[in-house]
This record gives sequence, structure tokens and C-alpha cells, in this order.
Amino acid sequence: MNKILSHINSNIAAFFISLIYVAIGTIAVCSIAGRDTLHGEWSLYALILTFPVSIVSFGYRFAETDYLIPVLIIQSVMFVLCYLLLARFIKRNAKQKTEN
Repeated sequence: MNKILSHINSNIAAFFISLIYVAIGTIAVCSIAGRDTLHGEWSLYALILTFPVSIVSFGYRFAETDYLIPVLIIQSVMFVLCYLLLARFIKRNAKQKTEN
């Protein structure tokens, strides 16, 4: 557990960027159906903005509109993947800047 927390602390920017990006996608996917509380035109624009992390959840939600728990599970996995990729990208760019 300490290893995970130290990894997050060393990549705090990647953590918060991923958290906000995936959270916007999650709220948009959970608001896409007409009977949802936050339903509106904004959800389409948010889905387009967060397309890479919300396409799988959108596909599930399009097929099965009644259950949100699987959408939250899918988005949790997407958050972890997004965080790990972004942390690696930031670390690689920082390394390249120090070499130049």
C-alpha cells in the first residue's frame, strides 16, 4: 500500500488530471439517457471531449440503460489506465527536458 501511495505522491499532477478527465466522462455517461437526473445537451459534448476513456462505458450504457454499477467499474479501470499512461508520459517528458 505504501508503494502505491508513494507512486501517487510522486505523480500527483497525473493523478489529478486523470481524476478530473475520467470524472467528467463518467458523469457524462451516467447522464446520457433521457431519464437521468443531469441529462442535457452538455453530456454529448463531454462525451466527445472524453471519448478515449468513455467509449467502452458509453457502449455498455447504450446497450443496457438500467444499470450504472458496471459503468462505474469500467470507468474505474479507465482511471487507473489513464493515470498510469499519463504518469509515464510526464516522467518521460521530464527526463527528456533534463537531458537537453
